[in-house]
Amino acid sequence: MLLCAIHVAFWDGFVAELVSWRAGLAARAWMLASQLRRHPQLAWIGAFGAEEDARDGARALRHAARLLDRPGRAVWLFPQGRQRPQWARPLGFKGGAALLARRVPGAAVVPVALHYELGERERPEAWLRFGPPMAPGFSTDALEAAVELQLFELARAVLEGCDVPSLFALPRRLGEGPASRALARLVRSRP
Repeated sequence: MLLCAIHVAFWDGFVAELVSWRAGLAARAWMLASQLRRHPQLAWIGAFGAEEDARDGARALRHAARLLDRPGRAVWLFPQGRQRPQWARPLGFKGGAALLARRVPGAAVVPVALHYELGERERPEAWLRFGPPMAPGFSTDALEAAVELQLFELARAVLEGCDVPSLFALPRRLGEGPASRALARLVRSRP
């Protein structure tokens, strides 16, 4: 499964890994190598990096394809390539997801809305919404439109006060709160 989401915050990789862990998926997140060097702890929870050049991008693409070699595995991809405000449009997706989907034709490519909100709690809350898998041979523009639709639907549900439980309230610092304790257990259980 290739999960494609917008990239709005430092927390995105942690949220992706937590959701994957809760779903029983062995997941990894693809990120910029410069950010992975800056935050090496993200490698502990499955992040792998690629430089911003074509040769290293091709290497990371091959690595991601190998990670998707059997059921129960997932790769999170943030096709914007960098953090941007969650309301910024156009989303500005790059073509890596479509290239990876062509390399691993059996992988489901799922558009994911990721939304953070300061609500009634003192800390931000996180919501995710998963869209239907993309049709084979999708374009980058079609993936961007699918993620944008999921973002719209999720924001509408949150704003209208529908019964949309948040994934969790983000802790003040790592190690605080049930989500962080779960993440800590996950990190300790991996080599």
